[in-house]
Amino acid sequence: MQDAAPPAGALRRLFSRGLVRAGIVTYVFSGLTLVANLVTGIVTARALGPDGRGVTVALLTVSQLAGFLFAMGVAQSLSYFIARRPQDGPRLLTTWLLMLVPLTALAIAISEALLPVIFATDQQALDIGRWFMFSIVLVVGLELNYGLLLGIHDFLVYNVLRFVQPLLIALSFVVMWRLDELTVESALIGSIAGSGLVLVIGLLRAARRIGIGPPAPGLGLTSLWYGIRGQGSTVAANVTARLDVAMLPAFVTSGSVGLYSVATNISLIVYQLSNTFAGLVLPAAARDPQRGPLKVVGSLWASLAAAAAIALVLALFARPLLGFVYGDEFRDAAEPLLLLLPGAVLFAGASILGAGLLAAGRPFTATLPQLVGMAVTVVGLFVFLRIGGITAAALVSTVSYATVFFVTLVAYKLVTGRAWG
Repeated sequence: MQDAAPPAGALRRLFSRGLVRAGIVTYVFSGLTLVANLVTGIVTARALGPDGRGVTVALLTVSQLAGFLFAMGVAQSLSYFIARRPQDGPRLLTTWLLMLVPLTALAIAISEALLPVIFATDQQALDIGRWFMFSIVLVVGLELNYGLLLGIHDFLVYNVLRFVQPLLIALSFVVMWRLDELTVESALIGSIAGSGLVLVIGLLRAARRIGIGPPAPGLGLTSLWYGIRGQGSTVAANVTARLDVAMLPAFVTSGSVGLYSVATNISLIVYQLSNTFAGLVLPAAARDPQRGPLKVVGSLWASLAAAAAIALVLALFARPLLGFVYGDEFRDAAEPLLLLLPGAVLFAGASILGAGLLAAGRPFTATLPQLVGMAVTVVGLFVFLRIGGITAAALVSTVSYATVFFVTLVAYKLVTGRAWG
């Protein structure tokens, strides 16, 4: 009986009440965010039709991708450095603001230059994109703000703002739809208004909690280099998760692509929920290096359990859910979905372990497993996609996700020196 006491005590220490509470709140708000995004997608499809929805999504994607790339990992960097040394917060806030101004301007300029290539056959999208690309400022600003809030452990406000942004956008879309005023232009303006309001509120909150200090070029370069290396893991993860959909049109019919894209989007819900929680694990573990590994391992088990539970529900009710939400013609997406779900659960666990590596100050080590997974995806798709279609794509993706998990697990053990037990 005495041997059972230490594991119980370790388990209590493993889950600090603050992180557990923040994790529960994160999962709840992440679920609400998914609902808000679903409403926005349905309204956009019904009001604008395939062409209008396509232009809207394409322009939003271009601006978000450009903003994310040129934010240079500011969210991960600030959440790590401010959590480790809160006294550096004022200087980091000012320094990153100054660094992001030219980076954002460069992102806008490059996006503007690429618009004629991306929308070579759509003059309307090109004209709208000319002014909408300035919304990249909001994308970069939100990444900055999220890093600040995570760094000071303001987890509740972080989660609320991440939910309020899509909620405001969804509400504006519904109102404009009911008034018969929803167009591509008004939809994008509504998106800008919602994001802008959230950014202003968030920055005021962060500046009030952190303060403004003098610029610190040396600290800025150090944190910038950390952000660039840490961002590589996120970029590689997105490539691993989306490359299969991008390559499918060259090998299968449009109908098969449609089925597989639905299966992929649903399976990645499992990953996205854990990935959002990983944003909290990073600063929580970074602030307390001694107990950090315990928090990471505890969060890993909790995330795997939650991901497995969600995946089980999706697997059991795949066909009726797909038919109810997307229509009867999408019920056949259940087959690739069932193949994708096991890998999605492990991919969710990898996001927590990756956050642990970032918290240990090893951003490039966190990127390496994602690069290995990306290589597995690329090779596997080129070899098997032609003969196996969407079934092969699902199997390759699951193997890739599992590879990322196990490589990240080994890397985290080596970095922290933890025993397998």
